[in-house]
Amino acid sequence: MGHRKASAPHRSSLGYRRVRARRVVPAPRAWQTYEGAPKLLGFLGIKAGMTHCEYLEDKPRSHLVNREVTVAVTCIETPPNVVFGLRGYKKSPYGLKIVADLITTETKEELKRRVKPPKQYDLEKAKKEFESHLEEIVELRAIIHTQPYLTGIGMKTPQIAEIKIGCSKIAEGYQYGLSLLGKEVLIRDVFKAGEFVDSIGVTKGKGFQGPVKRHGIKILQHKSKGTKRGVGSIGPWHPARTMWTIPRYGQMGFNVRTEYNKRIMQIGSDGAQIVPKGGFVKYGVVKNNYVLLKGSVQGPKKRTIMLREPVRKAPQPEKEPQILYISTKSQQG
Repeated sequence: MGHRKASAPHRSSLGYRRVRARRVVPAPRAWQTYEGAPKLLGFLGIKAGMTHCEYLEDKPRSHLVNREVTVAVTCIETPPNVVFGLRGYKKSPYGLKIVADLITTETKEELKRRVKPPKQYDLEKAKKEFESHLEEIVELRAIIHTQPYLTGIGMKTPQIAEIKIGCSKIAEGYQYGLSLLGKEVLIRDVFKAGEFVDSIGVTKGKGFQGPVKRHGIKILQHKSKGTKRGVGSIGPWHPARTMWTIPRYGQMGFNVRTEYNKRIMQIGSDGAQIVPKGGFVKYGVVKNNYVLLKGSVQGPKKRTIMLREPVRKAPQPEKEPQILYISTKSQQG
């Protein structure tokens, strides 16, 4: 006869909540502590697809240093982001609290699909009100919107997000934010090739799934009573309730997830150099600036991805990699 194993480690992870994201556009909970010249610490793009490239390995301690290496890369199309507002936060016993807002009166027509602009708004008065709170403001953020109508995905309504303005002094960051108000920001103004970024986005949605697929539990023996694709026990008699630590069925995917330290392999403006023949499947061609990130990125194609300055910076040299070849082979068979 068989016997019970002495070890039965807990299946799945309890560190990440498996709940549906409230909105498709991610809102980072943390930003890099930045000291330097004012700059935006993030950028919104759209996932287009994946391909692969060959480059010279430049990690000093790698056993493949100065040799050709093939890696998978993800293409993020990055049409210009438009700054249409500023927001200031102050500290409170319950975390950061909004203390002042400022929006431009010159907005794009497409933005009316997402927000309703005020009929009467005095920008100069709003500036004076904002400046009166500069001493208590501890964090500045730019309110930006995307321009998906410049791409070929058929989306007309812009997405809105807040991006922190990194600065050493709030007054300098405020003047920098005013200089961007109502203007377009390019991906080259925020990041450079070779740098590392965090990618934040909503993963693919899988719907309602069982515990085997959702948590990776072991399938029971064929003579088990009741079910095979379930846990052997859902808990003790007391406490008389099912604990949240038990792997159960439920929603899988469509979660907000952050992946740290993705290396920017290339930033370009000519999509013909990287788009496969016939375009990316389920996406099409890249018409705007783009970013190639090393490895995979969460979410399906056409998903909005937030690129953020890394909060856990990788101890690696941030120099532009020497790319030798980018595959443009058709992905349609």
